[in-house]
Amino acid sequence: MWESILTGMGTLLAVAVVLVAAWWFTRRIAGSGQFGGRSRYMKIIDRMPLAQDKYLALVRLGEKTYLVGVAASEISLLAEMEEEPEPLPQTDQTVPGAADFRELMKKIGRKNNGQ
Repeated sequence: MWESILTGMGTLLAVAVVLVAAWWFTRRIAGSGQFGGRSRYMKIIDRMPLAQDKYLALVRLGEKTYLVGVAASEISLLAEMEEEPEPLPQTDQTVPGAADFRELMKKIGRKNNGQ
């Protein structure tokens, strides 16, 4: 009996060690920028998705900013700018006439409680 308990605990400990090692390795690789990510010379300022596997990207390279179109098999230069564009003001993203989800749930909750 003790032998099976010790075997189970040993297996559990081995699985835990493998999970911690995988977590550590993933964090180390992600932080190093070895597989993409960080660059000393380029910076992606903003991206806007257009469709699946297609987006527009503002890329800063040195003193210039480039607008590029990115697809699964192609990257196209769309525009070259001397300076970064000004950020657009934040607009209200709600759809006119749409009900607030939180308020809607409160009303449904009141109806279910008999209020």
